[in-house]
Amino acid sequence: MKISRMTLAATLSSALVLAACSGDEGGDGATDPAAGSEAATSSADPAMQTGGTTDTGSATSDTADAGDDTGATTAAGDDAATTSEAGADDDDSTVAMTTDETSGAVTLEVAEEAAEQVLTARVEADQGDGEDVQEAQEASMVGTVLTAHQAADRLEGVSGEPAEVDLEENPVEPNVLAVSREDGEEPVLVLVQTVPEDGVPWLHLLSSDSGDVDDFRIGWEARMLPGTEVPSFDSRSTGSPVLRSGQGDLTMEPRALLRSLAAYTAYPQPEDVPDYRTHGYAPSVRYAAEDQAEAVDGQATLEEKNWLVSDDTRTLLFEDGSAFVMGSLLRDTRFTVNSGSELTPPDAFRVFQDSEVLTEQATLRTSVFVGMRLPSEDVSFKPEMIAVQEQLVDAWGE
Repeated sequence: MKISRMTLAATLSSALVLAACSGDEGGDGATDPAAGSEAATSSADPAMQTGGTTDTGSATSDTADAGDDTGATTAAGDDAATTSEAGADDDDSTVAMTTDETSGAVTLEVAEEAAEQVLTARVEADQGDGEDVQEAQEASMVGTVLTAHQAADRLEGVSGEPAEVDLEENPVEPNVLAVSREDGEEPVLVLVQTVPEDGVPWLHLLSSDSGDVDDFRIGWEARMLPGTEVPSFDSRSTGSPVLRSGQGDLTMEPRALLRSLAAYTAYPQPEDVPDYRTHGYAPSVRYAAEDQAEAVDGQATLEEKNWLVSDDTRTLLFEDGSAFVMGSLLRDTRFTVNSGSELTPPDAFRVFQDSEVLTEQATLRTSVFVGMRLPSEDVSFKPEMIAVQEQLVDAWGE
């Protein structure tokens, strides 16, 4: 399956080119992994031009900073393994044998049918423009993900059109990793992995208030980082617990984790940084911001801030009690123009606001989709970023 539009080119730090990141030393005791292979590469470049010159620099991360382990390696090989737990055939006998009589909020059959239907529509949403793909967009995505895909559709004239996909010859092959446990609450969650032709796995979180096949939509998705693994969930027939509020047995509240990541990747970066493993992501964001700040030095100042989209946060518990926290941030990259200077916005900026020159300020807004593993009181490790993807969604200035 090929997912070729939304966030194929990650817009990191207001969309400077980001080369493949190196990973941290992986593992953390994870077993039966769904593994990430190569790093995604950004091709978008709406870097600001100052005084008629263009900043075309790129940022790469070969080593991590104080918040990341050093000596990192990427995952070996291009083929992504899948979780043996999630890949096993679950049947009704498994449910009958569980002592606590827990079960998934939907059957594996429903989860797989919904995943195939939604991910097929997701690919169809890449095969056209504007109103032509609106139905497929709305049939497959919702919320922040839908907004990001619509922005990517508008940016197609700058970033290029996605390749056409023959779904009869290249059908979607989603792998259901987890189904939320029946707890009488909404939404029902289904976590799915797909592996495109480039070998870099995607993770997609499908949600539904009713649990009906036709009601599922993608509410979060991101590419796995190199050197990362998805630990085992409980069997899909038993279902994986969902932490819907509070902290539970985790070392911190999931939204607090994402807020701290938001602060960690701000620019200028605060002096106190969390001890997270981001597999090169956080340093790359910072290096890209530093490059842009240097490019406009003397003519404008750069500031980046990130905000958590609280309603997007979802938390599924792994079999060992640790958690997979999924959510989205909004990053605003703001250039404040010095008196007597001007900025020439790039083509990507002008997709959203067609201004030839800016003399006061320019802001680029990026949606950042993040998936992190959060330890529990009984499972000790550094919080780790597993997946991330970015998409420029808006720009404005004066």
